[in-house]
Formats: sequence, structure tokens, C-alpha cells
Amino acid sequence: MYKYFILFLIFLTKNLLAKELSECFCQKVEFQRAHIGIYVLDLNTQKPIYQRNAEQFFIPASLMKIPISAAAVALLGEDYQFITSLEYEGHIDNKKTLEGNLWIRGGGDPTISLTSLLQWEADLKPLITKINGTLFIDTSCFETALASRSWSFEDLGNYYGAGASGLTLNQNTYYITFQPGKKENDPATVIKIDPPIPDLIFYNEVTTGLAGSGDQVCVFGSEYSPIQFYRGTIPIDQNNFTIKAAIPDPALLCGLILSKQLKPTKGIKVIREKNTSVPQQTVITHYKSVSLKELLLSMNQFSINLYAEHLLKTLGQGKSKQGTKCIEYFLKNLNIPSQVHDGAGLSRTNLLTPKGMVTLLSHIKSSDAYLCIYTSLPESSQSGTLRFFPKIPDAYLRAKTGSMDNIYNLAGYVTLGPKQYAFSIFCNHYKGPLSDIKNEIVLFLDLLIEKLDQ
Repeated sequence: MYKYFILFLIFLTKNLLAKELSECFCQKVEFQRAHIGIYVLDLNTQKPIYQRNAEQFFIPASLMKIPISAAAVALLGEDYQFITSLEYEGHIDNKKTLEGNLWIRGGGDPTISLTSLLQWEADLKPLITKINGTLFIDTSCFETALASRSWSFEDLGNYYGAGASGLTLNQNTYYITFQPGKKENDPATVIKIDPPIPDLIFYNEVTTGLAGSGDQVCVFGSEYSPIQFYRGTIPIDQNNFTIKAAIPDPALLCGLILSKQLKPTKGIKVIREKNTSVPQQTVITHYKSVSLKELLLSMNQFSINLYAEHLLKTLGQGKSKQGTKCIEYFLKNLNIPSQVHDGAGLSRTNLLTPKGMVTLLSHIKSSDAYLCIYTSLPESSQSGTLRFFPKIPDAYLRAKTGSMDNIYNLAGYVTLGPKQYAFSIFCNHYKGPLSDIKNEIVLFLDLLIEKLDQ
């Protein structure tokens, strides 16, 4: 009899917990119209703690970076590095003139910077100071398309929508500095573009907005096109205001910067497709990126879309579509339903379930990839995209955010003493400020931890 009474108390407690948690995300009409999905799993017992619409599909946004991370570590290894090489064909005379062609062979490294180019110039200087030939930039390790075809047009010209190139530069980002007008609605003036992009044609339609209104500028443009449109507003209360935009052709810009020092007599040529008839080259030097482990730390802490797209193409042997199939196959082997159309999560046609996300987190926990991925996730109130997220009392939270217009998702791990839980919370189609969703997630986690700690 006593045994049955204990079982009844456990059953009652679980039901009360489920009832109280279900009251979250119900206080506002907007939440009743939104699509909410939640799944919480006890990693010690592998028993679900709470679920709500757990097997329905949701748009994951940047939560896509968790599957990308898991697949990349599993298939490439956490020590994987991208390699870029400097090569030449022909011969170098005693005046350091290359009678032939210099090749920059891209390897898909997303971390090449303007500082990297200075290093390349310094390494070449003792050997070559002039090219009596062509400077070839080879980006054929990746397909010619930079961005995912499922991305929205309004994303493409902005820094977060920069596509992945076989030779990426400066995260394929440049900076535009504006000066506001004297009063609201006055035109804002472009006073600096850094780094300068030769042949860039921009139409500046940016005006002066309210004080404290922040960055309301959208850059419209497409890959390889020199034409971009700047639209929106900048705040009146700042003398100079800088935003970031996508470099239309990063490989060409890399060549233009290097050519200033090397002055190739036959100009620059970008090789975008594989060519088996290329003559044999002599390697001058190789440049290696940071390890995949270090790359994931930056990617997940600050949700760097470009890094995710580079990993996707690498997994797909240079092709995005092949990369998405690789991720779907990886998830299918874990019995996780999905639809994958990019790596960064900008695509609104990506689909994951809350239970599927937690299943993946549980798999990561039991795999060799756990420490690498776990330490790359932002820590509540401490780092990355969670640095302003409230600290959860008596618990340790590491999780990845995923946000877009009308979407805010959170998935990761909650540690409570010796116990650890994996969770995912999806909120799609919420017509209201994202701060509302964050506040509701905090209330949910507070209540969950309070009950689990009893």
C-alpha cells in the first residue's frame, strides 16, 4: 500500500509540474497565436521532464549551428584546419621578378583577414616583388554561388548574410561610416568605406532617425554585383555611425589588395571553377586556419553565420546542397527528423523539432564531441549571445540562441548540482518584442529548476 502511495505522489507531482509549466507562454494573446515547442530531458535517467508540441516542426534560426557543430566534429575532427597556399608557375630571376604567374589557392578558410594579407606580402617580399604575368585567385574549392538560395533578398547585402567563398576575406565584411544630418529625416552622408572596394557603386538613401534609434540600415545587393543600395536610418545623436555590409566579391578584393604591391603585368584573374588543365605550380608556403575547435568557439559564442556556411560547404565537398544532405543524413541516423537548407539558420525553410534538438544534445553529451561543443556554447549572463541573459538562480546554463524577426529559440544544457538536463524552447511566429519571449523563457526555466530542485 505504501509503495502505491509513493507512486501516486510521484504521479501527482509530475502532473502539477506539467500544469504549472504549461501556464508559461499563455499570459498574452500574442503567445496564444504563436507556435511554442518545448522539450526537457533528464540526461542522467534519459527520461523526459516536460514536453509541449515536442514533435512538431519549428524554424530553428541559429539553432542550426548545433547540428552543424556536431556533424563537423564527427566528420572532420576537432583539430581540422583549413589550408590556403601561395604558389607560382614559371621562374624567379635575380631581381625578384616572377616570370610567370602567382597563384593564391583558396581552401575555404573563413578566418583570413586584412592582417593575413599583410603577412602574405611580407612572406613574398624576400622572394617576389614583381610579377611579369597574372595574379590568379583560385576559389574553385567551393561552388560559385556564395549565399544560400533560400535566403531572403534583404539579407544578402548585410554582413550577417555574407556568403561563403573559397577565398573569404575579413569575414566578407566591410564597414560603412555615416554622418547624420542636422535634423530628423535629413539625408545621412557616407564619409568612409573600409576597406575601400574598387568599382563599388552605392546608392545612399539613408536618412537621419530618432536619437537612440540605433542601426536601422539595410544594405541591398547581390553577390558579385558592384551595385548596392543603403536604405534606412541612423540616429541623430551620434556624430559618426558605422555599420557592416557584405563584400560583393571577396576573392577579387583580395587580389586587388595584393596586386598593389606585386603589380602583375597581366592583371588579376579569379578562377571560380575547377580546371584540370592548370599547369603544375611550385608551393611557396601554406597557411593554416585555427582548429575547428577554436572556430566553433567563435561561431557559437557570437553566432557567426559565415563560419557555419563554410563548414556546410566543406562537409558538402564545396557545395551547399551536398552539405545540407550531409547534415540531414547525420540527423536521420540519430532518428531526428529535419529539413536543412543552410548552415547558419537564416533560411526560414529549415525545420527541426524540439525533441529532435534535445535528442541531438543528448547524443553530443555521450560523444567525444561533448567538451568541444559544450564549451563553445554561451554561458548565461557571462558570454556571447547570452551575456545579457539573466542568470538562473542555483543552476548553470549553457545554451545557443536562435533569433530572427518573430522568432526566438533557446537550446542547451542546464546543470543543477550533480544532475544535468538538456532542453529546447522554440517560439515561432510571435508578433511582439523578442524581449517578451526572453522574459517568458526565464520564467519557465526558473519554475522548472525550482521544481526540479525540490
